Amino acid sequence: MTLHEILKIIRKELNITQEQLAHELNISFSTINRWENSRTSPSRLARMRLADYCAKKGIPEAIVTQIEKV
Repeated sequence: MTLHEILKIIRKELNITQEQLAHELNISFSTINRWENSRTSPSRLARMRLADYCAKKGIPEAIVTQIEKV
């Protein structure tokens, strides 16, 4: 599974927009948009923050594990 697919799944699970996810992660909307459209990839630190956020929000462990692998 690719990161852009994972991000879309996360947003669907949480029923939030790219803007809302960006706000929650304290990053810009354009950063989330670039990640989700495969134009850039998050740093290792950003992936760890995203995985931590997802774990706290109750996203299934299988998805959280995928974040750390991409």
